[in-house]
Amino acid sequence: MKKKRMKLMKYVGAVLASILLASCSTPAVIVDLEEDKVVVASGMGTTDAMVAEEAQKGCATHGRYAVAISYGCLNASCIQKRHLFACRKP
Repeated sequence: MKKKRMKLMKYVGAVLASILLASCSTPAVIVDLEEDKVVVASGMGTTDAMVAEEAQKGCATHGRYAVAISYGCLNASCIQKRHLFACRKP
């Protein structure tokens, strides 16, 4: 009985931890937009695909497409990043 209870508690703990981590995710946000570049900020839980999608939206306002250039960490653990994209003509 104790083994089943411990197994259940571990499972419940893992589910709760997953929910908490998912709720901590932050969306990708455009922080600088010009005709030839876009800078996107990202945080914990933000995927590269989410960042690229936000950059594409920004460049599309100028009829261009986004090309990843670089990124930099904003803190020691690199949870927060700033991604630089060039906006190229089609």
